[in-house]
Amino acid sequence: MVSVQAKIRMALLRASGQKRFYDNASALHHRLPRHQKPSMARPPRRLRRRCDVEQHDVRGFPCFTFRPRDGRTGDLHVFHLHGGGYVEQVEKHHWQYAADLVARLGCAVTLPVYPLVPHHDHTATIPMVQAAYDEVAATGERVVVTGDSAGGALALAIAQDLRSAGRPQPERLVLYSPWLDVQLADPVSELLDETDPMLGIAGLREAGRMYAEGTDPRDPRVSPIHADLTGLAPITLFIGTRDVLLPDARRFAARAAEAGVELDYREYPGMFHNWLMQAIPEGREAMNHVERLLRRPPVGART
Repeated sequence: MVSVQAKIRMALLRASGQKRFYDNASALHHRLPRHQKPSMARPPRRLRRRCDVEQHDVRGFPCFTFRPRDGRTGDLHVFHLHGGGYVEQVEKHHWQYAADLVARLGCAVTLPVYPLVPHHDHTATIPMVQAAYDEVAATGERVVVTGDSAGGALALAIAQDLRSAGRPQPERLVLYSPWLDVQLADPVSELLDETDPMLGIAGLREAGRMYAEGTDPRDPRVSPIHADLTGLAPITLFIGTRDVLLPDARRFAARAAEAGVELDYREYPGMFHNWLMQAIPEGREAMNHVERLLRRPPVGART
């Protein structure tokens, strides 16, 4: 059953107008400035009381690393790519997610503030997040890449590039409600649009069109639903049944299994887009699973 808290959260999402942002191309462009405020690109001050926060630039864009304030960081480093349809800036729940992982696991968490549409497209965004990932990988720590929504697709773009270059994969990819096809071509997504309290097909397609500017939207680095998944890191994927991205997540899971990828697929009945980062019972349950997953020793270290 869906919890009362989740039902209230979905009602609040509808009332907030979040879905109206994705109603159509005109609405998306009209509302873009309020979703890209420069102030959003900095962690809230209150989180700095909980974590040590370091900032540096990667290709001219800020990148933040959170660590425990006592300085005792383990060997795990989570590299997180935020969602927002490539058009929305980092939001409070993304910063909170980073701080919560530090508190739960005593790990480091790096969150790059990557280039956004419409001022940039995939030709700027993917190289920036790849460069930020390379810096984390160079530390020699265990690296897990997590990503929500559009960030899930960016995580898969990094994994594909690493495979193409013959470089090691991260320890695991953890994808929260990933956006896997910028065209949203599956007709079932149209039906789910009626019950999704957060996302809208028309606005997402406009954001995807701008992000894919200059290339085929079926390019696997832009729409990883079309990617060759052979040789990628183990994948954990969370998706809710009220999410317009559900059909592609199911199709992706089937393709990952066919490619021999180790897959941990988690489908939550009645849940909405990226519910994991919300203060609801279903969110805590999902994040508890993530914590257990990340506490496991690497495959080579298990007995």
